Amino acid sequence: MEQKVFKPGEKISYNIMYNLGLLWVNAGNVEFSVDSTTLNNKPVYVFKSSGQSNSDYDWVMKVRESFISYSYYEPLKSIKYARKSIEGSYFANETYLFDYNKNKFYSEIENSKTKLIKDTFDLIPETWDILTAIYACRNIDFSKYKIGDVIPLHVLIDNQLESINIKLIGTEYYKIDKEKKIKCIKFSASIVAGTIFKSGDSMTILVTDDKIHLPVYIEADILIGSVKAFLNSFSGLNK
Repeated sequence: MEQKVFKPGEKISYNIMYNLGLLWVNAGNVEFSVDSTTLNNKPVYVFKSSGQSNSDYDWVMKVRESFISYSYYEPLKSIKYARKSIEGSYFANETYLFDYNKNKFYSEIENSKTKLIKDTFDLIPETWDILTAIYACRNIDFSKYKIGDVIPLHVLIDNQLESINIKLIGTEYYKIDKEKKIKCIKFSASIVAGTIFKSGDSMTILVTDDKIHLPVYIEADILIGSVKAFLNSFSGLNK
């Protein structure tokens, strides 16, 4: 996939709101960043994300997440991915390595349910780790699709190759402050069932209708209630 929408130095943060009965509470925050380094004398992206629940609501579900992914510039392809997570009583450590010469990916998985497992899988084209997939989605040229069209993505999640379907819903104006609204592209994404999320087309996403496709709002059903992510701050955009 050709990459045009972001550049090293980009940083984005979100406030996470959680539906607790009739109330919406400030549940935590998530941050994303894009950096760069070199690998075999070639520039590569370094994607990072971290999230945590508000300590006042850790009694509902304590969440501490960190992700890092290395990806080639052109075309955008995953190289290495690592995750360290605590979700309530569940923990997970994951590492994926991508070998495009052999069309294989190698995984090391350890979590609350499974002792350390090392696996080798066939790597099909256009497959990403979940963090790189987020940035790949921003490079979708939605002008090529009509409302209702489905765009499949292949993503590695929990040591499995999953198909996530992006479905174009249309456009919508989103209020970013008291006086300003911006035009956004609205789409849904199917979710693989896990420790937090329900399965099905239960995530709704708004991205700016411009060349950078900045995600401004995300809503998803979870196992208990629902969550919303609101854009909090951003810098280093590829304007």
